This record gives sequence, C-alpha cells and structure tokens, in this order.
Amino acid sequence: MKKNLRILSLILALVIALSTLVSCDGTEEEITTTAENEQTVESTAQETETEYFPDIAKKDYGTTFHIYIQHDSNKTEYHWVEESSGDALSEAIFARQEKIYEHLGLEIVCSHVGEHTTYTETFKTAVKNKDDSIQLMLSHVHSGIEGLVTGNFLRDFNTIDQVNLDNDYWNMNFMEGLAINDHMYLGNSNFNILRTNVLAFNKKMMEQYGDVLEKDVYTMVNDYEWTLDKMINLASTVYIDATADGKTEDDTFGITGIQWVEFIGFLQASGLNYIGLGDSGNYEVVVYNELNQAKTADLVEKLSQMVASDYAWFRYRIESTPTVDLHTGRALMSLISTNSLPNLCDYDVEFGVLPYPMYDEAQKDVGYRHLQWGGYLCVPSYTADPVMVGEALEMLAFFSEDVNVTFYEKLLGKQVADMPLDRQMLELVWDTICPEFGQAYTEATGSWLYMLPELTWVNATQNLASYVKSKESSSNKKIKKFLLEVEKLG
Repeated sequence: MKKNLRILSLILALVIALSTLVSCDGTEEEITTTAENEQTVESTAQETETEYFPDIAKKDYGTTFHIYIQHDSNKTEYHWVEESSGDALSEAIFARQEKIYEHLGLEIVCSHVGEHTTYTETFKTAVKNKDDSIQLMLSHVHSGIEGLVTGNFLRDFNTIDQVNLDNDYWNMNFMEGLAINDHMYLGNSNFNILRTNVLAFNKKMMEQYGDVLEKDVYTMVNDYEWTLDKMINLASTVYIDATADGKTEDDTFGITGIQWVEFIGFLQASGLNYIGLGDSGNYEVVVYNELNQAKTADLVEKLSQMVASDYAWFRYRIESTPTVDLHTGRALMSLISTNSLPNLCDYDVEFGVLPYPMYDEAQKDVGYRHLQWGGYLCVPSYTADPVMVGEALEMLAFFSEDVNVTFYEKLLGKQVADMPLDRQMLELVWDTICPEFGQAYTEATGSWLYMLPELTWVNATQNLASYVKSKESSSNKKIKKFLLEVEKLG
C-alpha cells in the first residue's frame, strides 16, 4: 500500500509552532535557526512526497494478460470490467486496468473457467499444451487444488523475482500458512477480493438488548473482549414467541443464519485449525490432539446448546427450513457472508457488522480470525514470458488499494458515511483472514470442513470423539502421501 503522508503534515505543523515561538523571542540567532529548520522540513517534505512505487520499469508489452476465475468462489465483475458502468466499483476496477495498460502495455482480460468440479481441467490443459492462454487463475477455495500442486501445474511464488512478497499489498503470512516444504503455490494479495463471514446485527434491537453487556459491542471488539460466551449471552436475551405457538419462524431471535458454510468459521475464530503442524514438524490432524481436545469439545458443546435453544434459529445445510434473516427485523444477530451485506441495503434496517468472536479473552495475543472463501492466486508453471507475468502480478497487487476500499464501502452501501465503526470492523475482519491447510487441500486431508455444522446439528448422530476417531487415522495417511508427492517435485 502507499506510504502514509500524514507524517508530513505533523512535521510542518510542529515547525510552524516552533518558528512562531522563536520569532516572538526576537534574537537573530534564533531566526537563523528557524530558517535552517524550514529548509530541513522542505527537504523532508520532498522525500516524504515521493510515494512508494514497485521496482517495475515502464514498458509496452503490447499484449493481453489472461486471468481465469473460478466463479463459485469469486465474481468476475469484482475483478475485471470490460468498461465502466459508472458506479464507484466498476470505475475503480477500470482505472486499475488503465494503470496496468499505461505502465506495462498489458490489456487485462478475465473469463470464467467452469464449475468447481471441472475448472482445473482447463488450467491443466493450458499448461500441458503450453499455449499460454492463462497467465493467472483465481481458484476455487478448496476444490481441485491438490491435483494442481502434485501435477506440477503451479509455480512457486518464491521463484517469481518480480513479486516482492515483503510489500504489504501481499499477504505473505497467509501464503506461508498454506506453504508445503517452504513452497508457496497459493497466492493472496490486494487483488484478491476477500470473502468471509461476519455477524451482522440490528442496531435498533442492539440498543434495546445490548445493555446485558458491560460495554457496547464495538468497544468490546476493540478491547479484545468479544468472546464466544459474550456472543451467546447476548443472543440468549432475545426470544419473543409472538404467536404463542412455540418456536416458529415468525418469532424473534437472538441469533440466526444457515448452519453450514457460515457456521464453519467458529472453529478458526476460536484459534483452532483442522490441520496444522504437529510435534514432528509435519502437517497432521490437530483439531482434537492433546493440546486442543478440551477446547474443541467445549466449542462443540456450546454451539450445540446454542443451536438447540429457543433464542436461535438456524437452517441446516440446504434444507427447506425457512430462514429468519436480519432484514426481517426479527433477528438481533445473523451469520452472513460479506458478499451478501449489500443486500441488506435494499431493506429498511439499520445494520452493523461484528467479527466472529474469539474463544475467550486468553486468545488476545492471537486475536480475531476469519476463514476466507475467496480462492487463491495460481500462476501456471509454464508461461511464455515469466518476467511479464511477474511484473503484472506485482502491479495488479499494487494498484488494487482503491478497488479494495471501494468494494468494502459497497458492502455497507449508502450508509458507509454514517458507519465509521462498522467500516473499522470490516477492516479488522480483512486484516484477520487466516489460512486453513485443511480447507485449501481438503481432498488430501480428509474433508474436515463441515465438522462443526455436522456435529452441532440438532439431529446429529455422532459425537466429537467418534467423529474424530472415524477420520483421523485415514486423514493422516492421506496427508503423509500428499506431502511425499509434493516433496518429489523438488
């Protein structure tokens, strides 16, 4: 991201103040000193005004840069537009494309690559044929990634010299969390339009029920006191059986949502992962190991009780059970995808945004964590001009700041100017996106993703211990096999 220039204003203000004091004293020596200070500030200003720019020389490749996007996890219109339609987001995206064209002479072209079950075949064919029809792909979040890695179809970002992963428009910590033998096959930069899940809440209802908390919810988040127990305690204060017919969809609830993808993130938010580095230094199932067993069991128990309670209304998976969405005015809080936030702007409801809660306050050093669902940057192992591809990757990341800002404002819609605290919450969410090895490589790790919704469903037939026992051994064997296959690639 660009260097912060506000320091310059502070320096100038300070010097002006000092200059005034010296002039009032009236001595010639002090006036001279003031002049020297002004010269120093002028020099500093010239240095500060020079914004950071990647070490990519201007040139004219005179060709196209093809980006393929797997649409189940991503929307093409959030990454590329053929022409601006006049709205702020398309203007920002089109401006980015123009900047790339002006600096590198590259015309950005995007297209979809098919369903999540088949999209990798298009990518593999392009690499095998060396037809250079794809320079970058934005993948699905978990389908087909293993085959791309073990088939040697992906290039390690460490080998792309033009990409500077130390720059803060690259999320190197995220990429390292998905690395295998120090090879980073999956990228994440500001070009990625992140997609995750948050807690949206009804602000009017929060004014009515929020006094059950010691502080307002925004302050609790900022003070790292927004925990699972606090969320459950708040939700439990709201249940109105308006028709006196028991728990039905026309009641008012403390928390609602779909008990599937949105539910998964409670695990990572609690500082847990399905797959992680074990004592041996290799990846293995860690969600129920000796270190995490008690915490995972407590998380499952608390969420199970919440789902079964009167104050919660959850639709399991894709069943026909209707949802009680936030816009109905009958939900204090709802689990919602960030991509769905703009839909709330179509209704007469004043909403706020909160991160998923930490497990407890002892998690403060780790902080909030959010599982991302927006796919990964994948560079084909064969490209006709690797230097051009590397330079385009770096410039796409660098020029994406304005697109991100505009997109995140879109999520809050016309209310954004009146919602500074909610924008702050969204920024916190984006800054706390975390990697999950078991998500990216789910087919090679035993498909643990839906453990929480499956175990906390009111009709669940397995408990946590039996669930883990039925999967852990075979998963660890799959992981070991997968890592050996990757190791053979060198």
